[in-house]
Amino acid sequence: MAGPHDHEYGQRMQALARELAIDDQVTWTGMVSGDVKWGAFRSAEAFILPSHQENFGIAVAEAMACSLPVLISNQVNIWREIQQAEGGLIDVDTQEGTERLIEQWLTTPADRWARMRANAKACFNQRFLIDRTAESFIEAMEVFGMRRKPGR
Repeated sequence: MAGPHDHEYGQRMQALARELAIDDQVTWTGMVSGDVKWGAFRSAEAFILPSHQENFGIAVAEAMACSLPVLISNQVNIWREIQQAEGGLIDVDTQEGTERLIEQWLTTPADRWARMRANAKACFNQRFLIDRTAESFIEAMEVFGMRRKPGR
């Protein structure tokens, strides 16, 4: 759901793009879903989410499912897993942090970026794929004394 200041922020960003003479290189899509979303993920080089807070970051996981390295703030609660897997780049949720993420992305050698793409996909499969998540939940329940019920 859009916040009350999103429209104003979007207008400021569009004005900034015009001021920097890059408005012909930027597409303002608004929310995308379905095939358009998956096509965008599959054709992108990176997914950037310098969020101030994300409980999980489903869009981050979706990007990683498409072998897309993610550039995120340390306020996306899955940043530790991504950092450990080397599936993206992490910085603080400030303008300076976001600028560092973009600069680091632009200067990352192609071979390292290719490894990051593979690592992003592997991280998704190992940590965020629903089957693995359900399995981990069941294992945690067993640790706390809950038992699996015999098959029906």
